[in-house]
Amino acid sequence: MRKNLVIFGCGDIAQIAHYNFSTDSDYKVVAFAVDKSYLNAGEFCGLPVIAFEDVQNKYPPASHDFFVALSYSKINAIRKEKYLVAKEKGYKLASYISSYATVKNNGKIGENCLIFEDNTIQPFAKIGNNVTLWSGNHIGHHSVIKDHTFIASHVVVSGRVEIGEQCFIGVNAT
Repeated sequence: MRKNLVIFGCGDIAQIAHYNFSTDSDYKVVAFAVDKSYLNAGEFCGLPVIAFEDVQNKYPPASHDFFVALSYSKINAIRKEKYLVAKEKGYKLASYISSYATVKNNGKIGENCLIFEDNTIQPFAKIGNNVTLWSGNHIGHHSVIKDHTFIASHVVVSGRVEIGEQCFIGVNAT
C-alpha cells in the first residue's frame, strides 16, 4: 500500500518532486500546500492546493507524510524554515532517492532529501536532512553533507570532505 504524501510548493521543484514520487517511490501524492498568502489556485498537477497553515487539519500527520519542495532561495533558508515548521506540525518528512542513483552508504541519508538519478554516493558518506542532490553528482567516501544544503548537477565531492549547513554548490563544481 502506498503512503500518502503532501508536498509543500507549487513551482518547478514541486512539479518535479510530484513526478518523481509518483513514478519512482512508494508514495502517493495527495495534495500540495503553500503559505496562505501564496494560495492563488485551487489545484496543481491535478491535485488540491491548500494553505500550509491548515494542512494538518485536512491531511493529518498520523496518516500523511510531508515533503518540502523548494529550491535554494536565500541560501536554502526558506526550505529550512518550512522543513522545521512541518516537523513542528508533527509530520514525518519523506525523502526521494532515485532508483537510478548508486547509493552505497548503508542508507545514511536524512529526511526531506531529494536525490536525483545518476548520483553516486560512496561508502561511509553521510547525507544530512533537507539536502538536494541534483542529477549526476559524485559524493566521495567518508564525506559529510550537512543539513539544508543544495548541490546542483555534476558536482564532484572528493573523499573525506565536509560540506557545511545551508550551502549551495553550483553546476560542475569540484
